Amino acid sequence: MLDINLFREEKGNNPEKIRESQRRRFANVEIVDEIIRFDNEWRQRQFELDNLRREFNKQNKRVAQLKIAKEDATEAIKDTEEAKKLIADKEKEVQEAKDALYSRLSTIGNLVHDSVPFDNNEDNNAVIRAWGKKRVEKKLRNHVDLVELLGIADLKKGADVAGGRGFYLKGDGVRLNQALINFGLEFLEKRGYTALQTPFFMRKDVMAKWALLAQFDEELYKII
Repeated sequence: MLDINLFREEKGNNPEKIRESQRRRFANVEIVDEIIRFDNEWRQRQFELDNLRREFNKQNKRVAQLKIAKEDATEAIKDTEEAKKLIADKEKEVQEAKDALYSRLSTIGNLVHDSVPFDNNEDNNAVIRAWGKKRVEKKLRNHVDLVELLGIADLKKGADVAGGRGFYLKGDGVRLNQALINFGLEFLEKRGYTALQTPFFMRKDVMAKWALLAQFDEELYKII
């Protein structure tokens, strides 16, 4: 997800670069202006909320001063209660504006580099580098057929439990998978990489920094 500051001209940025990137993607260009509008609305509501909170703090201090002076604070307390309600309502408005902003921001991909071909057909993508020679062998079995033939995976039970792409590895399948993991670790560590075991889950706002979530919304597993 792009940094919202890239849409803000007052930060020295040019939203036209994002519009041009959207054109090069053959994607929605108008959404850039929608994001700018919702960003302005969100910031305006946040500004109003901050002012309400400052006013509430003043009123709260006034109540404390009246109580210390043993004066009647009834009206001042009413004012603070009213201020609390105004703050609660404004917080909802701020959150609504923020949700509207970020739901649109999450649909914008990274800026397309100038070297990327401007074409709506993937067949016309430029080949930057190629390694080796393409091997063409007829009638090779695919991996689904192979694991069933070797008896190292149970695809049916896996699909019953986890859905269409689920599978159970078993016997030599487990050992083969572990051997590949060990080989990969050794290969990378010899080249100076550090092995990491990451958390199993990721917060949505963190994942949004690396992936275009709107594009994979129906493919991601979620915990609700």
